[in-house]
Amino acid sequence: MKWFMPLFIVCGALIVTGCGSFTISGDDDEEVEINLFGLFSGDTEDVVTVTDEDGSKQTIGFETDEDGSIEISGTGDDGEESFSFGAGASSELHEEFPSDIPFPDSSQIIGSQRVSDDNEVMYTVQFIYAEEATKVYEMYKDYAHSYGYDDVREFESDTNYTVQGTMEDTRDAISLAITNYAEDEENVVILTVAKAR
Repeated sequence: MKWFMPLFIVCGALIVTGCGSFTISGDDDEEVEINLFGLFSGDTEDVVTVTDEDGSKQTIGFETDEDGSIEISGTGDDGEESFSFGAGASSELHEEFPSDIPFPDSSQIIGSQRVSDDNEVMYTVQFIYAEEATKVYEMYKDYAHSYGYDDVREFESDTNYTVQGTMEDTRDAISLAITNYAEDEENVVILTVAKAR
């Protein structure tokens, strides 16, 4: 906590004097620029800009809402979103998440991530559910088999269920881990989907 007050004074002085941002330089010509004016004024869309040694830039921003949920995203030089992370009670699926993947009726999304590169886009979703774990497990097993996933693997234990599958022709993949602690507790699913580009 000793560092908080000096940091607060420095940041406040920078804003008051018109220095709305500062840059941290790395060893190999990398830079991280933090927009303090945007951060403190509530304009958090492009708060951080990271420049790598090749001159490529990635802007990072975030949004929060009144229930404390947060979404962080990054955009590359080409204007394409390279990642997004969301967490909190009002988390939502990414707009590009495959619409054919089912969810239990009672599911409540508590986290959602999207990461991409030149070869694939990967989505990870965490949600809680109220249905019996075996019914959720069967739903995803049926999905994996009926939507063309090859080499579908299934695993069951007392508290965990797992389904994994890949498509040989596209290398798309799905992985699902279900945790079933007890009937009266919130049970969690972690669903990961990878789509080839």
